Amino acid sequence: MANFIALLTAILSTLVTSPAAPVDDRYNKEVPYGNALTSPIKAPPEGYEQIFIENVGRHGSRTLTSSAGEERARKIWESAKNQKVLTVRGQSFESDLTAFQAAERKIGYGNMSSLGKAEWTGIGRRTAANYGDYLTKAAADGDTIAYKVTTFQRTEESADAMIKGLKTTVPGLKVADRHVDARLLIIRGSTIDANHAVNQILASKPVVDASKELLRVMYTPAYVDSIKDPVLAAQDVYKLYATAAGMQGDTDVTFEKYVPLDLAKEMAYVVDAQNFYGFGPGIAAQDFSYRAARPILADFFDELDKRIAGGSTAAVFRPAHGETTMPFAALLQLPGSEKQAAKGEVYTYDNNPWRGSVAGRLAGNVEWVAYRKGESVLVTMRYNEQPVPFKADCKAAAPFFYEVAELKRCLR
Repeated sequence: MANFIALLTAILSTLVTSPAAPVDDRYNKEVPYGNALTSPIKAPPEGYEQIFIENVGRHGSRTLTSSAGEERARKIWESAKNQKVLTVRGQSFESDLTAFQAAERKIGYGNMSSLGKAEWTGIGRRTAANYGDYLTKAAADGDTIAYKVTTFQRTEESADAMIKGLKTTVPGLKVADRHVDARLLIIRGSTIDANHAVNQILASKPVVDASKELLRVMYTPAYVDSIKDPVLAAQDVYKLYATAAGMQGDTDVTFEKYVPLDLAKEMAYVVDAQNFYGFGPGIAAQDFSYRAARPILADFFDELDKRIAGGSTAAVFRPAHGETTMPFAALLQLPGSEKQAAKGEVYTYDNNPWRGSVAGRLAGNVEWVAYRKGESVLVTMRYNEQPVPFKADCKAAAPFFYEVAELKRCLR
């Protein structure tokens, strides 16, 4: 157990990455969040006292949500084995897959890994460290901490892990029963233009060539040429590799020997392109990809207004999904999520800064904190625990701080 804890501590020792800083794109939105010792906040202008905190975030690292892709990959491997067309490296794939699945089944498909729980415990710990005086007063006043989740176990596990982190510093917090909020489950947006762009990317020669090159790590070229959908087959292997990054506390299997780094980044682009059009900024003059996040923004304002009016809920936390954080980031035009693709232009890493490793990363989150002085209430924001300004249309009352009325004007 001591060795396991030491390993997990080492894995989690990386800093939470600022959205403004370069991010390793090899895992796209499955990049683990990390567990920094501290995270920065902005001090309010003189005389302002904290009155509220709220956030929305993605659950922590998890297993794959189903075994469908794994079984497709196994079927292709078994056929290759029977035809004696496996490479030396490919011979071990099925045994690695079986070991990985054993770890997943122990946890449950779609549930949080050891790493994922530690990520949200860390967020709770840093939240308590940054806002300890406020939360201690809230506990003394009998104010409530609220959690809104979805019907998926991984969001409940994220809430439990964050509560654990909060209570290590502020043990007397009163946490209300979790509330399932249907608004936090967002379905992919779709338009003819978006579908056309995604299909164009999936059929492009660079993507098909990269997919075949990845498969040739495991299979002979002739066998790879016989695979009906090489892009899907390569994605099935890549998603094992990406998911394994967040399973390091539960299994030694990484799939790294089957997915060279340069090809991992090519495969990540395919996932990012699909999410850019389905949940991200999408196409210029269209909001189908992120309009479903508007009710979440409305809830941010509703909960803030209740607190300003004297409500007893001191904080509202919303563990949800990448399909929640990506459109919310696009709606707010957070750093990296400001630029849409021109109609007829295809999203690429060269022409757009949007990355799932920032907007949709595991345990990624958006936090608002409110401070009051007399009748004035100012709000400041952090994105993945880094202070960021609101979009350029919003006029700040002080650097990183905005009047509530101004935010309602510029964001709605």
